Amino acid sequence: MTAYADKRLHEERQIMNLIAEKLIKQHPGLSADAVVQVVDDAYHRFDEQPIRDFVPLLVERRAHEQLGDRATATPESFDDLH
Repeated sequence: MTAYADKRLHEERQIMNLIAEKLIKQHPGLSADAVVQVVDDAYHRFDEQPIRDFVPLLVERRAHEQLGDRATATPESFDDLH
């Protein structure tokens, strides 16, 4: 793996952690472990995809669906993560 790919992977993992934290707050009735697992499962669905730009958005949407919350993520929702 190149230094760029390592950095990109690290940045994606940080974003996944932020998404998990956000969803944990939005779903207080679920265990943090369950939410993290849903986010990880959604994230790993995109492991082999070469285009990574929209992975965080797609992960958040899929995780919302899996958690039973039909609200959809928007690019603006990432403003809350930074």
